[in-house]
Amino acid sequence: MNNRIKAVFFDIDGTLVSFRTHSVPESTRLAIHRLRERGIKVFIATGRLLCHTDAVGDLEVDGYVTVNGGCCLTASGEIIYEQAFPQQLLDKVFELQERYGFQSAVMTQKNMYIDHISPAVKTIADMINIYPEVADVRQVAATQPVLQMCPYVGPELEREIMPHLPECVQSRWIDLFMDINLKGIDKAVGARKVMEYYGLTMDEAMAFGDGGNDLALVRAVAVGVAMGNACNELKAEADYVTSSVDEDGVQRALEYFELI
Repeated sequence: MNNRIKAVFFDIDGTLVSFRTHSVPESTRLAIHRLRERGIKVFIATGRLLCHTDAVGDLEVDGYVTVNGGCCLTASGEIIYEQAFPQQLLDKVFELQERYGFQSAVMTQKNMYIDHISPAVKTIADMINIYPEVADVRQVAATQPVLQMCPYVGPELEREIMPHLPECVQSRWIDLFMDINLKGIDKAVGARKVMEYYGLTMDEAMAFGDGGNDLALVRAVAVGVAMGNACNELKAEADYVTSSVDEDGVQRALEYFELI
């Protein structure tokens, strides 16, 4: 058995949860149970908010890296680390929205908010089975700490607007939209905060992912695993490429590395 790994981080969409069934495969559930029986800590590392992790809510885990590292919590909800957008930066994104004609969702601890349900918003919402709440996003941003913004723009428009946001980093797992976080925030940073909290190091961590927002984490851990349905960039960076989420990819990789 592999005794080096003390903790495993799992992305949700496309890794733990199938885009086809919107559920966690039984093989993955059993694999995670066996990990924890061996004393290996299990963490969720997602672009979602904690309130949107219902799809994995019945899994026993030790903590969460949410909104791509913007907020990290223990399983009991204790905040380990949190970083919100300054109002001046939010205003800059809203100005770019008006100039270029796109819409952005804002994510707070309470929910994900959007000004209207456009076709792009509906497509993403149907994929992950989460619909944002329709609201005045400027009003939300003025009254709640914003942990992440999600402009619905493609790669071409991304290249135009990101030079205007040097304070931010972007990541995406689909061409329809991207996640924007404060520079210095990503899943790797969040995972490091969590590992430090538990007295562990990244050399003792393993991570599973499928999208561009998993790149930093897969690079930072001792063993990075890309799902078979992952983007090509992540597959190129991973230490190991397993099968897809619908083909028992998590279980197969954990067995390959002799963790279960």
